[in-house]
Amino acid sequence: ALVDGSTNAIEVAMGLAAFLSVWCGIMRLAEKSGLLDAMAKLVYPCLKWLFPNLSPNHKAWAPMIMNVSANFLGLGNAATPFGIKAMEELSKTADEKGVASREMIVFLALNTSAVSLMPGMIMGLRSQAGSANAAEIIIPSFLASLAGLTAALISAFLLEKVGRKKQ
Repeated sequence: ALVDGSTNAIEVAMGLAAFLSVWCGIMRLAEKSGLLDAMAKLVYPCLKWLFPNLSPNHKAWAPMIMNVSANFLGLGNAATPFGIKAMEELSKTADEKGVASREMIVFLALNTSAVSLMPGMIMGLRSQAGSANAAEIIIPSFLASLAGLTAALISAFLLEKVGRKKQ
């Protein structure tokens, strides 16, 4: 059982590595072709109301939009470097060093909920497990991630109000 389990784990890991490699390659092509820039233009109007204190030319916008776009395509691992860069830029908006700014908290809620139209990794796992239709989870996954986003943003905004009242 130990050997069979280990063999199965390696097979799943290799399959996921292949799947992730393909999607990361697609993400790279989308970036080089300008598709991600086009997505960024579509995403910006949806995000600007979440970050009213950020100027339109703030350096955090580009990595934030790339992060959200990558998550939307189900490429969470590819989104991570953009999220780290966005947090570095957003940390400059904090009033106090070591304390998260409102923008950092909202971005964390947005990033953590990761609304995904194409849940790539889950589809890869389902495919590896022999699913007859690995893509059948697209709509339920999208709806669940929207619910998660709603809950995360409501929590962030409510906690912000509670924090203001304490001051």
